[in-house]
Amino acid sequence: MLIGGHCELLGLREGGPGLSFVAHDKEEKLVCVVGHPTPEAIAEAVARNGDASAVIAMPENVLQVEEALPGREAQPAALHLLGEDERLPEAPEDMVRLLSGPEDLRHLPGFRTELARALHRSTPVAAAFVRDVPVSFCYVAAETESLWDISIDTLADYRRRGYAAPCAAYLIEHMREKGKRPVWGAVESNAPSLGLAAKLGFVPVDRIFVFEPA
Repeated sequence: MLIGGHCELLGLREGGPGLSFVAHDKEEKLVCVVGHPTPEAIAEAVARNGDASAVIAMPENVLQVEEALPGREAQPAALHLLGEDERLPEAPEDMVRLLSGPEDLRHLPGFRTELARALHRSTPVAAAFVRDVPVSFCYVAAETESLWDISIDTLADYRRRGYAAPCAAYLIEHMREKGKRPVWGAVESNAPSLGLAAKLGFVPVDRIFVFEPA
């Protein structure tokens, strides 16, 4: 969020083990709480996004965030990195490729806003095709100097049919050439996502908490 340059910081203060602040991004509808900012700063960041933001908390401040946002419940989420025993499948060239832009989705009604935004930002988006129709997508949801966040979306009629794994593998290799490692995040109630992460060789390394919009 900070690297992207589109977020606003509230409640910035120094003290204790480090900085405390709330970062919010209206475009991404995301709020992230770092350290121990005041409850007022947390509530103000959410209000400035129209109460529609997901809020990310850390283990050390999740109780504080919960008190600042009555009515929202924290969902634990596991963060993964690829382990030494990675098991990426083949991504056949005649099945998976990078999309060139939003025009590749013009025949798909109601595709997700996040996917369209990624294409408009020229963010890499890999797609698995069935009879020249893209049915599964993997794209860079966010990236830092060395990491990138995996986001996967598959059309409902094509889920659990083996399209997401080669799609993810294709983009992982593409980003690896840029020197960036993939991060896989999923709420712990999302069994299919956690299962796919394990299948590809991802291992949990950390935990955060997600407060979905009320």
